[in-house]
Amino acid sequence: YCGYDAPCPPWNDDRVNHNHFRLYARDQPSLGLTGAFTARQALAAMQGHVLAQAELVGTYSLNPALG
Repeated sequence: YCGYDAPCPPWNDDRVNHNHFRLYARDQPSLGLTGAFTARQALAAMQGHVLAQAELVGTYSLNPALG
């Protein structure tokens, strides 16, 4: 476990939640990081190797009043 919990807002949340997912195409097969590492460390390891990137924003709520 490295600190990531899947997106799941509370059932009584009074707003729609936005989850941002980023995909990176790189010119390297590995970041060279081992064990637990942070997003900041991963982004630093990718510096200068990103060929393209895309972002998907998903909206989600368990609150039926927001549907």
